[in-house]
Amino acid sequence: MKKELSWTKEVFSRKITIMEAGQPVGSMQRDTFSPDVDASLHGTHLRFDVTGFLIHDVAIYDLNANNQKIGAITLHFGKRAELRLETGDIYIWKRHNMLMREWDMIREDNTGTDSQEVINYSLTRQFFAESGDIELDNDTPNASIVILAGLFLRNYFQRRRRMAAGALIATGA
Repeated sequence: MKKELSWTKEVFSRKITIMEAGQPVGSMQRDTFSPDVDASLHGTHLRFDVTGFLIHDVAIYDLNANNQKIGAITLHFGKRAELRLETGDIYIWKRHNMLMREWDMIREDNTGTDSQEVINYSLTRQFFAESGDIELDNDTPNASIVILAGLFLRNYFQRRRRMAAGALIATGA
């Protein structure tokens, strides 16, 4: 069953609101001085725990199940990432272009090839606030986790890009 959501992030805010049919159904929040993110969607409540200095690791914890680890994200160079759930499911994060206006979470099957389960994200507006759409092809038991991970990854790479640009400006390069 196809599902459509939307997301918004106001200017200077660290909070993203996720909506379905115009009603809030989830959010994603990052603290000021922490790379960790708390996220919720349809009753699923997760914490993305970012560790490491130059090369980051991301562990995903289910806050509804006493902080049980439910997955991990491996970040690759070249703006690629892989979500591995404790259930054995693997999803690949792929961006469509350098501007990160569109990206996907694609489930890999047992042979290592992409399967039909896809979540597509798009950035539809970017001026003072950012907003976009999320389209889910099939609503599965892990859908909320994968949707939140895909949104987390886009924001993670966007934040790293802004930090790199700021460092270049600060050094006068």
